[in-house]
Amino acid sequence: MRLKLRNKDNVIIIATLNENSLFKELTETISNLTGIPPLHQELKVGYPPKVCKANDNDTIASTGIQNGDTIILTELSLAEVLNIEQSTPTVSATVPSTNIPTPTSSSNDIISVPTENGFVVLREMADDNSCLFRAIVVIDHIKRNPENYSDVFLGRPREEYCSWISQKNSWGGAIELSIFANHYKAEIRSVDVGSGRIDRYGQGQYDQCVFVIYSGIHYDAIALTPILDASQEYDQTIFSTTDDVILKASLGVAGKMKQLHKYTYTSEFTLRCGQCKQGLKGDQEAIQHAKLTGHKEFVEYTK
Repeated sequence: MRLKLRNKDNVIIIATLNENSLFKELTETISNLTGIPPLHQELKVGYPPKVCKANDNDTIASTGIQNGDTIILTELSLAEVLNIEQSTPTVSATVPSTNIPTPTSSSNDIISVPTENGFVVLREMADDNSCLFRAIVVIDHIKRNPENYSDVFLGRPREEYCSWISQKNSWGGAIELSIFANHYKAEIRSVDVGSGRIDRYGQGQYDQCVFVIYSGIHYDAIALTPILDASQEYDQTIFSTTDDVILKASLGVAGKMKQLHKYTYTSEFTLRCGQCKQGLKGDQEAIQHAKLTGHKEFVEYTK
């Protein structure tokens, strides 16, 4: 069986598989040839090209891929992988075109730091109460590793924690980031906007890393783009752990966010009751005020 693998850089011939080979053998072969992990691969075949959705143990023949086919490979960013709704190893995303599409927002609106290889930029993720993760990965990992995730470590009984984290309005932090680092085999570096602190998950265990920016109540992604007006499909989001340039630039992005006051810590932010105009500090004072007065409208403001 002879297949052509096309990505944005070149065309590679794959001739080591047959129709009875498993789909996971195909994705592993592609990973060995390109360095792109299976979870970060989007494969399209046919005309017009359509996403090839298959399970690891499906045969290549059952996916519709035939001898002589051209497979179009797109590398998915970590943000795209984390936003997978289904548990299959493929995700629907847009394949890069030969021309850079018109950007959806002005480059003047992008928080960025220039480097020799392009611009390190903030990529804002949708604030949908699940900006950090999909709970299925977390729950599965916790249940399979009870010795590492005890009731004491989780701060509540394990089953209760798994039930809580599966709710659509729940969102995680350090525990979930450490699980993702293990799951995706990449160090995750979380840059805290308020303090400039970098928390590293999976430190010293992997050669590659990704960066996220934590603004107190939300996680956004860091990417390297060739030019500010380029489509996000050209973003690089996986870096070498030895790349200090990206590290310093990510801190620079966090610094700019701090200057623009694009961060919020629920224990420190200043609020004003929208009904009686009383000034309050932090979510706990707001909760207490609501209990005493029945007021439920609060607005954050800067002193």
